[in-house]
Amino acid sequence: MFSRKRFYYLTEDGRFLPLNFPTLLLAGALLISLISVTAVSGFRNTASSELSSCSETLASLQKQINGLEQELESLSASDNHLRLAVNLPVVSEEEKSMGTGGSRTSNLFANHEPLAHLLAMTEKKIDNLSLKIKQQKESHKKIQATWDENQRLFASLPVLKPINGPVTSGFGVRFHPIYKRHVHHDGIDFSAPVGTKVYAPGDGTVRYTGYNFGYGNKVVIDHGFGYRTVYAHLSKSLVTTGQKVKRGDIIALSGNTGVSTGPHLHYEIHKNYQKINPSAYFFDNFTPESFLTAKPASTQSNSNSQI
Repeated sequence: MFSRKRFYYLTEDGRFLPLNFPTLLLAGALLISLISVTAVSGFRNTASSELSSCSETLASLQKQINGLEQELESLSASDNHLRLAVNLPVVSEEEKSMGTGGSRTSNLFANHEPLAHLLAMTEKKIDNLSLKIKQQKESHKKIQATWDENQRLFASLPVLKPINGPVTSGFGVRFHPIYKRHVHHDGIDFSAPVGTKVYAPGDGTVRYTGYNFGYGNKVVIDHGFGYRTVYAHLSKSLVTTGQKVKRGDIIALSGNTGVSTGPHLHYEIHKNYQKINPSAYFFDNFTPESFLTAKPASTQSNSNSQI
């Protein structure tokens, strides 16, 4: 009969022999050591596998980021061409590189230097991409706003001849036919029969219409951007103060009112309250007829214009 205070082990021939306490302790220690070594080895293999997978993911992400950076560089070059086309200064490389952030890498991979370095590089590239995208958006808004403003300027410039008729008196000092002395002529005179149509040379807003002594019946249009045009000796005004007009709109009929020796249109251009030579703004073939009969430009142009 076995003792309850002793441990036994079974031999190969089927006998039970007593197991002393020191031997039992040694066997237990060996078993614990084996379990510990197996657990540590398994953890190391798992950690190594996870680090390898993370490294591969970061390397793949780096390739994608590099591709995006190349596309942004191409957009940046196009952006500079567009800025020049709308008369904006290009953005320097120094301005583009300003504001880049530092690394936010945690200490998670501090003991794995290659992976920590790759993660830091990835974070820095993402920061740079975010900054460049923000700069590109701001630049695009600026280009679009400047383009829109330029279109308003081009539509407003007084480049259309206001009437069909030959110029009989130019801008500058001349011998006045009525006052009989040399005075400065502040505009140019077009010879035209009474009742000839007078056209707006550019988009604008009517600021004055009425009788003004020497000018006779007079109309003043504010075109914005510092430009105003004056029409004098009219037989009739066809617009009212505050009215919006477009280039080519009929605004009046020529006449012989005020201080005038015969039917004609006196026409002036003011730039920032200075009277300037209207002839400098005319194109030889840009007459009211050619403007009104010209076909609208196609929205799908084959030109090499930048915008």
